[in-house]
Amino acid sequence: SSSSSSSSSQASSSSISKCLATKEDDLQDDSNSSNGSASSLDDEPLMRSATLSIDSSSSSSGADGSESYSTRNSNKRENFLEGRWESIHGNYILRPPISSNDGQPKALIHFLGGAFVGASPHLAYRYVLEKLSERGYVIVATPYKLTFDHLATCDEIISRFERCAPGLARMYGAVPVVGLGHSCGSLLQVLISALFPDTPRAANILISYNNKPISDAVPFFSEVVTPLAATLANPQNATVIEKSDEGQAWNPPSVVDTLNLGLKLAKASTEGDRLPSDQLLNEVVTTFLPPSARIIPETTGTVSLPTNVRDSLQKLVQPTADALDDSGVLPTFSQLLEVADQVPSLLQEVADGVEDFIPSPASTASVAKKAYRARSTLLVKFENDSIDETEELETLLNEAERIMRMKKPMISMGVDLRTLKGNHATPILAPPLQLASRAEEILGPEDAKERLLYKEADDIVETVVEWLEGLVNG
Repeated sequence: SSSSSSSSSQASSSSISKCLATKEDDLQDDSNSSNGSASSLDDEPLMRSATLSIDSSSSSSGADGSESYSTRNSNKRENFLEGRWESIHGNYILRPPISSNDGQPKALIHFLGGAFVGASPHLAYRYVLEKLSERGYVIVATPYKLTFDHLATCDEIISRFERCAPGLARMYGAVPVVGLGHSCGSLLQVLISALFPDTPRAANILISYNNKPISDAVPFFSEVVTPLAATLANPQNATVIEKSDEGQAWNPPSVVDTLNLGLKLAKASTEGDRLPSDQLLNEVVTTFLPPSARIIPETTGTVSLPTNVRDSLQKLVQPTADALDDSGVLPTFSQLLEVADQVPSLLQEVADGVEDFIPSPASTASVAKKAYRARSTLLVKFENDSIDETEELETLLNEAERIMRMKKPMISMGVDLRTLKGNHATPILAPPLQLASRAEEILGPEDAKERLLYKEADDIVETVVEWLEGLVNG
């Protein structure tokens, strides 16, 4: 409801205020205790100011049932669609090849993608991320489900990242952690660097940052989107009341309910025995059929596939499912479903009365100015990007450095802005690295980049690597 949305917004605003107060107290304490001298943070080399660490309370085998490092996809051959990516504790990991510095990474890049495609970052941004890995960086791409509450999204992202960080720290040691984000992912990286002090960044790379209010980000939000979402999220008007002693009422499902159930059925085809569970079958029956039309055994009171039928169907589909799984088709289809799965929940949020992002753009700007603490930041904007707000962010981060240096004069927070050819979608407009490499062998590097339209994506990689090498060697 709109009241729940309002209370959530108030709670988030309160959390931001408390966090900012804590940040300011911490800075004041540091300034007082140092008596004008540099603190330990000031003395640290830039690329060692935030590194992977091992939390003794963490385990490389998560409670979510995800695989441990010792068993990671060891029985599955690499395929074109999935490449070298590994799924570990809700993150997608891409390690540098052994040929690059014996596999020891120069740094860990924690990547967050843009709205919607951020649910499947290793597919949408495959070329850029694989190219960075090839240049000696370990990539952790954390998927997230888009919501209007950015703080809740940050919590989810950090929780996933922290489940894989201890295992990576054991394997690689204290490598620097660099945040990389595109579009909404850049905004989330700013919030993480400002409001989540236990998740530090040695540096951030923010591409196509934008922080527009919902009315600007979504055209005709109040006039069209909100009433449309309310219609799609509410059950249809027709109510069927059964003529029984209980007088049982049933409403046809809403469009959002139908989408949710359809996605559940599609996901069932990619998981387990590839067949919907009895629980899911019952949900389908009770959602789409009024009580009088349901054929349910009186003995059990539920719909279920007989064991012999389920076993026969499973034997029938399993060979095809295994082949599709080995080729990467099913995992890729599953990832596309994760992208589609964001639509019903967003419609429901709008129908429940959401009016803007949490925190609001004004609050996010205040947070960035008062609490952003990444020691070095690369800002990247494109020449043809009408929704980019990178220059506004540059102003905020320069102000953040001024505020920081009032408290701690020895701290420097460098901000570099680069403008590249391209548009807002440039980072995702590139083929997989394997395909690009094959094309370059046949056509030559320049012709391949021009014909397959990924020269501008390649420029992103070169800009990022050049900047990171400058930090490492500087």
